[in-house]
Amino acid sequence: MMIIACDIHRSDNGDLDGFWQLKSVDTLSTGGTCDMRDSMRFWGFQANLLHVRYKNEKTGNVLFRFNHTGNIMILSDPIIDMRDSSDLILTDTTLLYHYGIHDVPETLKVVTLNKSTMILENRLLRLHLRKY
Repeated sequence: MMIIACDIHRSDNGDLDGFWQLKSVDTLSTGGTCDMRDSMRFWGFQANLLHVRYKNEKTGNVLFRFNHTGNIMILSDPIIDMRDSSDLILTDTTLLYHYGIHDVPETLKVVTLNKSTMILENRLLRLHLRKY
């Protein structure tokens, strides 16, 4: 008789797991809003990884580790996923500005999170995302 063990990793992320589109960004200091729906910027959460990508990007996408506890989310350890070559450690955070991410590590306040809407805030911006 043969016994086989299988350990399936399950995520405790609840409504967070999945594919999100960046809809709009509010600038906290001015109250201005920028419609981002046509920018095609997406965030994907699974287990402890966040994948941010631009739909038409030909180079690598960015992967983060993240920790979500209560109403705080911390993004860290970004790498550029080059697919066909070695991944690169991301050191230039200006590449992340189009996603509303300005610091690494980035601390975000989770203002709203349900199965269709997520609102995150960092020190500069409020990010509105919709579940895709």
